Amino acid sequence: MRVTALAFSFALIAPLTQAFVPPPSTSSTTALQSTNELFDSPGWGAIRDELDQVPIFAVANAEGQPLKYSVQLAKKNDDGEDMFEVPLFYTHVEDALKELENAKENTPLPGMDINPYPLGGLFELWSKNEAVIVPNKMSIISAGAPPTANPMGQVVPLFACMEIAQEDKDGNAVLPLFFELEDANAAVAEAVSLDGGKKEDFEVVGLSLPQAVQLLSQSKENAFQFIPPSSSIKHIRDYLSG
Repeated sequence: MRVTALAFSFALIAPLTQAFVPPPSTSSTTALQSTNELFDSPGWGAIRDELDQVPIFAVANAEGQPLKYSVQLAKKNDDGEDMFEVPLFYTHVEDALKELENAKENTPLPGMDINPYPLGGLFELWSKNEAVIVPNKMSIISAGAPPTANPMGQVVPLFACMEIAQEDKDGNAVLPLFFELEDANAAVAEAVSLDGGKKEDFEVVGLSLPQAVQLLSQSKENAFQFIPPSSSIKHIRDYLSG
């Protein structure tokens, strides 16, 4: 990935100590200004395509169907329900592997394994309480969550440096949004190495996944590129090279 020095500005992006977003008190749809309007809009297809470049992982049965878990909302929804059977998807492959070991011990099924799934459609399911996307614990702590925070039910954090950019497939400068703080720091180090400057002048800041989607929905051009955790990409490459 080639990164270069370039300045961006977005109002919803905050320093890491302020970036942590507590889980919504009622429904994940509160993270977006108008969820139904977003998914019905002509621009959602392009946003979904961008999100689909990010694999997230779930424990699945031999047919590739994600296992479902009982999840309780903090408050009942408009239909008076607060308990759902939903699949769990993990942003980091190492967390999915841990859950696979737990599943093998507690509810063993033949052929169980972890599978990657594209984020775009799952983000839509998440917003409708039809799936849970579980961020990595170190990532939410890096974004300012307390060390005791449980990743379950937390909003997925992203990390960016407003002074760096990379080219998308059309050659346009876009801001890379990383799911892993270490990957963001590595990109900063690469930009400093290639273009000069002082590393301390390149601040890594944070925003949540719903905030990023909201910003994209308000932009006429694609402003971001979502960068999966390097560990997840390595897992898929190792699996394919087999």
